[in-house]
Amino acid sequence: MRDPRPTADHLKVLDPQGEFRDRLEADRAVIAQLSESGDLKNLEGLVHGLAGAAGTFGFSGVGEVALELDERFRAGEPVTAMDIARLLAALEQALGEPEKSV
Repeated sequence: MRDPRPTADHLKVLDPQGEFRDRLEADRAVIAQLSESGDLKNLEGLVHGLAGAAGTFGFSGVGEVALELDERFRAGEPVTAMDIARLLAALEQALGEPEKSV
């Protein structure tokens, strides 16, 4: 079975300038703001985007948490402040370095 994580070579092609990391930094701030304001509709859209893209760009930890929250949003289940805190923690951890395959 093929490893779903991108290799370093794939990341060089997908995101040669490392711009996705910049997006994660911006998303982290917006997620915190939307959570604080209670804007679940826009938060849901942002989480959905992260669920689809984070793993592609080597941030599997963020992608896993975002996917879990995206599924809960779509199922109409509550997403709590603790859930958002887990996503923010995953983002903060990911902002060090993306998880890369070798």
